Amino acid sequence: MDPETTLPLSSKQAKAHEFVNSLSSVRSLAELLAENPGLDAGDRSRFIGLIRDETERLIDLMAYLNLESDATASL
Repeated sequence: MDPETTLPLSSKQAKAHEFVNSLSSVRSLAELLAENPGLDAGDRSRFIGLIRDETERLIDLMAYLNLESDATASL
């Protein structure tokens, strides 16, 4: 197959890809916070806000992918 020619992702495949991207973002931000305890309050607050945003996005993606369980439904 020619590398220039790619097949389009299905909607579920695209959402699964977004899911992995969000998880990677959350992990990276958490590691950044853990490894840099001296970050100023503004940066820490911004990173925590990004983690919250990505977590909400993951919850929405889980619902879309029908991965929502009783535990996540109450969030």
